Amino acid sequence: MLVELPPLSAEDYQGLRASIAVSGVVVPILVWPKGKIRYIVDGSHRKKIADELGYECPEIARADLTEEEARVMARALNLARRQLSTTQKRQIIADQLRETPEKSARWIGKMLGVSPQTVTSVRVELQSGAQIEHLDRIVGQDGKSYPVPTPGVNHERYSPAWLVEAVRRVFGEIDLDPASSKEANRLVKATAFFTKSVDGLKQRWCGRVFLNPPFDDWPSWVAKLDQEIQAGRVQQAVLVGPANISAFRPLLKRGGVLLVPDERPEYWDPGTGQAVDPPFGSLICYVGPRQARFITVFRKQGLVLKAA
Repeated sequence: MLVELPPLSAEDYQGLRASIAVSGVVVPILVWPKGKIRYIVDGSHRKKIADELGYECPEIARADLTEEEARVMARALNLARRQLSTTQKRQIIADQLRETPEKSARWIGKMLGVSPQTVTSVRVELQSGAQIEHLDRIVGQDGKSYPVPTPGVNHERYSPAWLVEAVRRVFGEIDLDPASSKEANRLVKATAFFTKSVDGLKQRWCGRVFLNPPFDDWPSWVAKLDQEIQAGRVQQAVLVGPANISAFRPLLKRGGVLLVPDERPEYWDPGTGQAVDPPFGSLICYVGPRQARFITVFRKQGLVLKAA
């Protein structure tokens, strides 16, 4: 056996047996041959029932797979095809994390067909229980090694190009980025920007504002943006923030709309020069008179919500 998987319930097993008794094995099992041994990647229950009934059991062999690929595929196919409880699904993810703790949440999520957020949640549980170690580096989907952010340390992360271009399509131009740097503004191309040394929280904001603030003091930036909108100095704003809808409440009360991206945005790490997968999701909020334009531009990226 390649991997340990949750057993079928007695009811499901009898249902599968009855189906095979009538129709035979319709879906071939998947095997991984290694020398004289043929490991079953998918279909162990079908194989067992076919043997019990004396039926032929068609199979597809994947000799091209590595052992790691075969094990990942076994877990992914079982997650996709079987009715598993949340606990059983998390157990399969946990098994994969124990086997490949160095892989990123996005890599494991893509391989198993689950969300990176779920993988991260399971990883935190395993780390807190000392079942896997805290690593300094992880391997991304591109096969490259990246440093793991240290908790409590504010690492700069720049906005992805697709997001900035979409904001520019809504605004026309970006007048101000209140939490930026000279390097970050090469992409944003705001007419004006405030750096960390200037402290945008102490300045006046005007015009069309794009704000991707440091997440460690995010509530202060939301309050500041709300204040500038109320004062009439900010006419349009796009705010990027952590995936906590309640945190956007002040802006939603002002008629803002919220984008829930289909995929978690990756941010640009100036230290490595690479796109990185943050340990949490992001939401994007728009406030201003071009709401219809925002929806048209951003709806391909996910679900747009508006407060009732």
